[in-house]
Amino acid sequence: MSKTGLIFFPAFDWAITPTHPEREERLLYTRDQIFEEGILDHSEIVEYTPRLAEEKDIQRVHFCVPDVKAQTTTAHFISAGSALKLGDALMAGEIDNGFSLVRPPGHHAMRVAHGNRGFCNINNEAILVEYLRKKYNLRKIAIVDTDVHHGDGTQDIFYHDPDVLFISMHQDGRTLYPGTGFVDELGGPGAYLKNINIPLPPSTTDEGFLKVWREIIAPLL
Repeated sequence: MSKTGLIFFPAFDWAITPTHPEREERLLYTRDQIFEEGILDHSEIVEYTPRLAEEKDIQRVHFCVPDVKAQTTTAHFISAGSALKLGDALMAGEIDNGFSLVRPPGHHAMRVAHGNRGFCNINNEAILVEYLRKKYNLRKIAIVDTDVHHGDGTQDIFYHDPDVLFISMHQDGRTLYPGTGFVDELGGPGAYLKNINIPLPPSTTDEGFLKVWREIIAPLL
């Protein structure tokens, strides 16, 4: 039976205002829904507590201006560390996949980090990728980004990396922040076709998402 690792951390020091979408309630509501649905009662769900990432984990990915401390709070270290915790659990064979229910997010943070971009200061998934490559010598990694916004930061970081396949399925950048993620952005000269953007019309339904997954993303993986 496949096991799924789950980490929850609401990042109380990251809330912007009590009425802003970027506040702790968005995760608390999700946690409550998980409880109400009885998901944690399933034996295949394994709960983990988050851990702190280290400054060196961030520096493998980012050039922080003026430095890491100026660009981060404790919540950033916990959010990134949660991804690393699940990555270690996966490599140890404890779980088959994992879900990190944390804030702040990361996929808009680019290689050079010098402020908040779309609520992202550091890139959690990129930090995980470089951690796994460093610790476990993994050679080929795929990132599939299903957020409604294009993962422009992740694209920036891995655009010239032939060993990382980045796929982003998102709402058409002509209609939504950050205004990027078009089909002709296919990777750098040494990593051609390692960057795949799938822009979708606004209000695309679940049926549309599943069609893209089955007919485009799954075959690429």
